[in-house]
Amino acid sequence: MSALTHDTLTLTQNIAAPPARLFPLLTSPEYRAQWAAPTENTRLDILQADIRPGGQELSRCGPADNPEFEVTTDFHHIDAPALLIFTETIRIEGAPLSSGLCSIEVTPEGAGSRLTITAQLASLIGDEMAEGYTQGWTAALANLARLARLAEKETA
Repeated sequence: MSALTHDTLTLTQNIAAPPARLFPLLTSPEYRAQWAAPTENTRLDILQADIRPGGQELSRCGPADNPEFEVTTDFHHIDAPALLIFTETIRIEGAPLSSGLCSIEVTPEGAGSRLTITAQLASLIGDEMAEGYTQGWTAALANLARLARLAEKETA
């Protein structure tokens, strides 16, 4: 029997890149692979990416030596450079762990952007998934901020 729990997570991060420069970092598979793995001991392998309304991304993530989590992301709404809405299902060995509705909002903030991520999560494994989601996104956003700073320096 599953331990169904529901959570809504909201995370914000100021990023030193204007929305028009930040949005490609958020959506481009080659950039996502650089920032989305939360730590140097983890990785994200993007197997397929069709980032458009109605498109889908398939990826694997987890420990660098065993990216055991299978992620299916379905894109529903993209309003570049301001909004990205998608659903995400995470599985391990084909068994679902969670599904979530995620929105990423990008608003101008001075010379940069303010990024707000809201995830409405249905977990089949209890509170552990929400904790992992929060930790993973928090670390990934810090990585994204570093990548954006580097990209801004290169274009300056």
